[in-house]
Amino acid sequence: MFKLLAMFQGFLALFVELGRTSVRKIVPSVLMAVCVTCAYALFQVNQEGSFLAGLRAAFLDDNTDRAERHRIEVQALMQAELRQFAAASRLIDQLLETMLERAPGASRVRLAVIHNGVTGLTGTGLLRYDITNTATAAGRLPGQTAINQPLSEWSDFLPVLLTGQCSFHRVADLRALALRARFESYGSTSVLVCPAADVQGKTVGAVFVSWDAADSLPTGADLRSAMTSELHLGAQIAAVLDLQGPPPWPPRVPASD
Repeated sequence: MFKLLAMFQGFLALFVELGRTSVRKIVPSVLMAVCVTCAYALFQVNQEGSFLAGLRAAFLDDNTDRAERHRIEVQALMQAELRQFAAASRLIDQLLETMLERAPGASRVRLAVIHNGVTGLTGTGLLRYDITNTATAAGRLPGQTAINQPLSEWSDFLPVLLTGQCSFHRVADLRALALRARFESYGSTSVLVCPAADVQGKTVGAVFVSWDAADSLPTGADLRSAMTSELHLGAQIAAVLDLQGPPPWPPRVPASD
């Protein structure tokens, strides 16, 4: 009897020791798994911005649910960007209307925005510009839309623009044939070109104030006053463009060079 009790006691001690050894080996792994799970859950909560939504994303959603939620988030972001872009465009239109009012006798004001363009065969970046906004006097043609036009068309006035100054030109004297033809297509005979430059002096575009053949051209103090006003409003437009950012849609594919 005593031998059986001793044997049972020996087996019990052995099992207790095995249990202690197993616990010492298992506990660190369990703690590591718990820490990783908690970190993953906290990451999802931070991503979702909500405790319950984060737990659902971490433990309940499958790949299809995540993809659908991501699609909805992208659509919401796109709508917000579109609203911001439209609001900025309306503000630019208002500034162009003000420019038109302050340019005596002018027929139209058009904003051209410079962008990076494409890389040509030589590997050199080719700067281009788009006409993005227009204000037109009553009874006058607004002019053609211009997209992805080469900045080389501005050779007559670009050096002056980069100094932050305006310049006045007769359309017939412009050397860029495509630009001259574009002005002539809607009747412009004279154009005032002013920079849209930010507070750091970076030129992001240009404002074209044009007069038709029947318009009375400003001279002397009137012209100087118009230039000063256009420079001030051009700086405001540059600030709006900086806040607006690029349009929330894929860029247009430019014509090959």
